[in-house]
Amino acid sequence: MNRSTWQRKFSFQQMEEIFLFACLGIFALAVIFPYLWMALTSFKPLREIFTPQMRLFPREWHPENYIEVLRTGSFARYILNSVIVTILGVALEVTSAFLGAYAFARLDFHGKDLAFYLVLGTLMIPPQVLMLPSYLVVSDFGWLDSYLGLIIPRAGGAFGIFLLRQFMLTVPHELDDAAQIDGAGLMRRLFSIYLPICMPSIVTVAVFSMVGFWNDYYWPLVITRTDEMRTLALGIGHFKSIEGMGQWQLLMAAATIATIPMLIAFVLARKSLIQNLISGAVKG
Repeated sequence: MNRSTWQRKFSFQQMEEIFLFACLGIFALAVIFPYLWMALTSFKPLREIFTPQMRLFPREWHPENYIEVLRTGSFARYILNSVIVTILGVALEVTSAFLGAYAFARLDFHGKDLAFYLVLGTLMIPPQVLMLPSYLVVSDFGWLDSYLGLIIPRAGGAFGIFLLRQFMLTVPHELDDAAQIDGAGLMRRLFSIYLPICMPSIVTVAVFSMVGFWNDYYWPLVITRTDEMRTLALGIGHFKSIEGMGQWQLLMAAATIATIPMLIAFVLARKSLIQNLISGAVKG
């Protein structure tokens, strides 16, 4: 290959990289801009929001908008309810997914494959179809307008079981055999071997579960009756229709508060998420 041919090839590769990064930059800007506009608007006074000239940054910064939101109505209660529901729901869903995945991946019992396919088949059922049966069951148990009703019907999911099972299948059986020879029981092997190895996948399941519980709107709307049991997603809708009517700077502050925990969760879990994606791509 002569020098001119090499230069043309190198230049073509550079152009490909520039084009790729430009496309990624435009896509990232399109995704980030609404959140950036929301966060900056939450610091504006009302008179700066609807103006002929659209300004991204406020001329006057009003951080007291957040204080006013937290003091308005039951907004602090909405945050507390979402925190309780999310923490307990994630813990319950991750635990059930981990134990279920271990049973399907490493235990032998009659009808295991059929049971796994039935669990996997629930992914094909729209959640709206299950809403009425879930409501009737929750009503019969007396869990309407309670934390139990908000958490338990949404705490089990086939996605977590499937993801963790696929990861556990890649663990060599020799680890189980060696642990059994050393006298380790079932629970000891589960928590000493599989828990550390599957931690990236467990974090991935926890993040998806957290997003589901934190952003869930329709299920709390169905089973809650009092203002004290509303979650944050439902509370923002109530805040918009009652306290925040026309106060768009307060609505943007409320929406920003609801977004912050998800951003923190992503920042803390990004290494595990990337590790899980890379390991899945290499093993796949």
